[in-house]
Amino acid sequence: MLDQKIEQAVNKQINREMAAAYNYLAMTAHFEKLNLKGFAHWTRTQRQEELNHADRLFTYLLDRGGTICLEAIPEPKTGYQTVEEVFQAALEQEQQNTREINALYQIAGQENDIATQSMLKWFIDEQVEEEKIVDESLALVRLAGENMSALLVLNGQFGQRTAESE
Repeated sequence: MLDQKIEQAVNKQINREMAAAYNYLAMTAHFEKLNLKGFAHWTRTQRQEELNHADRLFTYLLDRGGTICLEAIPEPKTGYQTVEEVFQAALEQEQQNTREINALYQIAGQENDIATQSMLKWFIDEQVEEEKIVDESLALVRLAGENMSALLVLNGQFGQRTAESE
């Protein structure tokens, strides 16, 4: 049986993953409005990954006999001024998500829940990759600066991104 403290923490992480997906959806809308379809594709891909993460946690909780408790998702940020600002926000979101997953792993350790720690190992490894992808993308956007030609080249490249396999 799943400990109530773990159940609550996993439910909170499901909410965080859904909120992250919603933030990426807002970023997608921003890029679509600017007709930057490549950047919009990139953020849409990130959104799908966050939804997949939420689904993975959702399934885990059910598999362990837990109760799902879905909560409201906070309104996402809108009104970005630059491409760099969007990618900086994405990096900060991924870094926060890493901290939250690490905290969940620690709670599972305190509760001696080896199964949850085992499941979270995948998320810990995934967050290393997520932060790397966003950090590298942000670095490229920073190199381009406000040079519209460079940003349009990146827009084309980012549009070629494929989803990571689960």
